[in-house]
Amino acid sequence: MTDQPETSATADRTFTDPQFATLALTVDGDGALDAIHDAVKGLHATATPVGTKIRTTGGTLVAVVHTPQTAAGDAESILHYRTEPATALATRKARTLRRRLESHEADTDAPTAE
Repeated sequence: MTDQPETSATADRTFTDPQFATLALTVDGDGALDAIHDAVKGLHATATPVGTKIRTTGGTLVAVVHTPQTAAGDAESILHYRTEPATALATRKARTLRRRLESHEADTDAPTAE
């Protein structure tokens, strides 16, 4: 689903958009949001059915943080961050967020204990 208004038909889907990349995180959604607000000032968070959307003061979507229903490896939350257009202010802010959260990148190929 792209950055469109949520409806009952789309509310249970995860966020997907070709202008965004994904980073699995070992911190929960609240921890990720705290790191985001520490890294870049002037962003606004809004809870939605697809996750917490992070926007600039002008309303441009920068990132989405959500908690997956099924865990992949040691991921506790997922960051979807803007990668295009490369020169846009929102994309530069998203790169800053990604750099801040890289230390929390999850190993999604971790073996499961049997």
